[in-house]
Amino acid sequence: MNTDDLFIRRGAEPFLLDGGDVGCLCTHGWTGSPDEMRWFGEYLNERGLTIYGPRLAGHGTDPAIMRRQHWTDWYESVLDGVALLRSRCRKVFAAGLSMGGVLSLRLGEAGLVDGVIALAAPLRLDNRPMRLTSLLKYFRPYYPKEDWPGDLHARVLEIQREMGREEVGKVDYSVMPTESIWQLYALMDDVRTRLGEITVPLLLVYSKNDQTVPYDNMALVAERVSSVDLVTKTLEKSDHVLTQDIERETVYETVWAFISARMG
Repeated sequence: MNTDDLFIRRGAEPFLLDGGDVGCLCTHGWTGSPDEMRWFGEYLNERGLTIYGPRLAGHGTDPAIMRRQHWTDWYESVLDGVALLRSRCRKVFAAGLSMGGVLSLRLGEAGLVDGVIALAAPLRLDNRPMRLTSLLKYFRPYYPKEDWPGDLHARVLEIQREMGREEVGKVDYSVMPTESIWQLYALMDDVRTRLGEITVPLLLVYSKNDQTVPYDNMALVAERVSSVDLVTKTLEKSDHVLTQDIERETVYETVWAFISARMG
């Protein structure tokens, strides 16, 4: 691609919402964008939290940029976010969707946040062919997503219209960079081996109807962490993007109840 034409897509901009002295890092998912965390972040900000929604390296621009990122580049993106919030807040929580949840768990393992909220965070996926990406990445740089942009895109457009906002829909990539699939697996492997190091308060939210991340990932995490303060929430109807799907208000309320009880 022509690097002279690089730009951040509409809806993929990072966002900072000033509030009180408790902050929450709201991290989006793999191939997604900060916009999928914006309504969630605004809900928490309306209740007094300072919110930062980072744009993970290589996201919201072009898949050719994303495929050049190592998982540690994504982790550095959330490290920057924690540093920004620490400069403003006495307590910082990390909430993340999908891979954003995995990165949030990684922050918890490192002891860098005061609590973690993992929303549909994958540490095991059932797609065996994707495990071959260490070889396939040399022959097939991208995989198209099935049924993209999907029903959720239309639903998000409708909600944005009702809210009187710019209609950008669900901002993500239509393809999956093969190298990035490999990096996602490397990140999951790294976090899975360190789960026992998590001792901070932890909230896990997963859906039985998630077509991307198997529901049993919640038990995988819960059984291996060392957190004494552990809360789980099961959803029944939502697909993978819990922050924008049909039970999003339940997600927001559950997260706020968790954080507000631990702000002291």
